[in-house]
Amino acid sequence: MDFKLKKLVVALTLGVSLFGCASDTDNKNSSFDNSLYSGKPVDSLTNEEPPKTELEAIERGDKALTNQNYDLALYEYIRSLTFNDATHQPKTLYTIGRIHAAKGDVALAEKAYLKSVEAEPNSIKSLEELGLIYTKQGLVDEGRTYFFRAVSEDQVRLNNPQVLENYSSLTDEVLKDLPYDSQSPFRSYMGLGVLSDTEQNHDLAKRYYERALEIAPNSTQTLVNLGYSHYMSGGYYLAQRITNRALKREPGNEKALNNLALIYIALGDNRQALNIFKRNMSEPEALNNVGYFVMLRGSPEEAIPYFQQAIDKKPSYYKTANENLERALSELRLQKVEPVEG
Repeated sequence: MDFKLKKLVVALTLGVSLFGCASDTDNKNSSFDNSLYSGKPVDSLTNEEPPKTELEAIERGDKALTNQNYDLALYEYIRSLTFNDATHQPKTLYTIGRIHAAKGDVALAEKAYLKSVEAEPNSIKSLEELGLIYTKQGLVDEGRTYFFRAVSEDQVRLNNPQVLENYSSLTDEVLKDLPYDSQSPFRSYMGLGVLSDTEQNHDLAKRYYERALEIAPNSTQTLVNLGYSHYMSGGYYLAQRITNRALKREPGNEKALNNLALIYIALGDNRQALNIFKRNMSEPEALNNVGYFVMLRGSPEEAIPYFQQAIDKKPSYYKTANENLERALSELRLQKVEPVEG
């Protein structure tokens, strides 16, 4: 069973306790929204009588989700939206989106989250999910907008009298004073940190990551990002300590391992970097990686032996190492060209 879907059972079951009772009289259903469904033919899912209330449909969806019957869960949750007196549509749409996301259907997940926000503009969780979707798709402006909206709506939830006008208002000083609790959207803060890092605003990025860690201290991903931000700004020893903290929690974290190898290259310890790369890739790939990043740091002569070793280890297919070797040799020749004196 898909690990994401198993987690979904625990994390996203709506639970009867979250909802008030819906009227079971004079309920006229609108049509079932097929555009939100993807799975087995609905006729094959259940022989039960249709639910009479929104709450009954939600309860059926919860039960199906607990039993890992994801298509039936989707069907029942979507049926709960058809009641004219439905009052829990934003939360239900969010859960529909999470199921689609766990199944790998990003387009339907996006559609459900957008409908959730349309039904309730302060749906913080749906705003955050949209920020994540758009950022992963490279739609930076859209991702930033939804992350900011999630943070802004969270401040409303926390009764902060200070109104956040726009993204540019989130300065270091403002961030430091924003209230938060364990329900605050830490992934939105983390997402804004990633976007700040891509804009070379590493100091602001670190503030976002630090706030995300205050909200969710056990987030390994945030630790990895914070370590990388320190690496990008030249704080190699602090980056090393933070990244090692992340690896202590998750020894096999591929991103953390790669980042730690880059840190060692920046510190001039190529041997240690090679050992770390070899923990999650083949030796030829590790040798090529060390050579590549050493070359990027302006030392093509130092990089050449790593490319040669990578080729020797796997001459039959290691085209990338050959290409990198040619590049390193070319850069080395250029470095030896004497400038023309005027």
